[in-house]
Amino acid sequence: MSVRVLPSNSFAATLTTAATSPVLSARSRATALIPKPSERVSHVDGGCGVAHDPASPVGLEPTIWLPEASPGTLILQSAPPEFETVHPIDRKSFGLATVEQTDADGRELVVSDGSGELHVRLRDEQAMRHPAVLVPLDSMGELRADVALHLARRLAGQRTGLLPAALRLTSFQKRRLTQLLHAFDVHDLGGGPRDVAAKVLASDHAHRRSVEWKDSHARRKANRLIHDSIALVERGYLKLLRGL
Repeated sequence: MSVRVLPSNSFAATLTTAATSPVLSARSRATALIPKPSERVSHVDGGCGVAHDPASPVGLEPTIWLPEASPGTLILQSAPPEFETVHPIDRKSFGLATVEQTDADGRELVVSDGSGELHVRLRDEQAMRHPAVLVPLDSMGELRADVALHLARRLAGQRTGLLPAALRLTSFQKRRLTQLLHAFDVHDLGGGPRDVAAKVLASDHAHRRSVEWKDSHARRKANRLIHDSIALVERGYLKLLRGL
């Protein structure tokens, strides 16, 4: 396998969490039944980084991110013909493919090994038989190169995760994201800080008198959860894709 590094001005893991809210997954194009939009969707327009309308139906499949928004999406294409020693990729060395989807831009695989999910964008039919990795040198170029290096090591027989540590969510981060999405659901349905404190934090301070509630730690924490959850849903989730 050869690693081809090209300059690019584009922005190109995965975000998987056991969330109780559908808010984040509503920005997914994972289901094959959703039609492709007539225009290419920017990773900045509308505050989302996926290729389909955020109002589209929600599926249970993993989210498929636009490569320019996610350094955890590996872009494979066929290597130049002069690279005769390039070996084909054995699908078994990848891991379990949980999703395989084809569209006008190529084929996408979502591969899981228990430690995380690697998204692989195949740009042509020869990408698996005579593979090269395309690494755009954008602001996430180092992370992209690290993902490619993990793949090269894995294909060489080394025991390594599909994703570098920077792109894997910790247990604490998963719990925090679940809490934030729960708080957003409560807020989105018209709930206030007291409701968040009661339903998300399970704090008895939510039922106390106004004077006690006003100065309580639970009130401050509930307000922070609401503030952070709104930021997460509107644009903050894109930072998670970049390991921030």
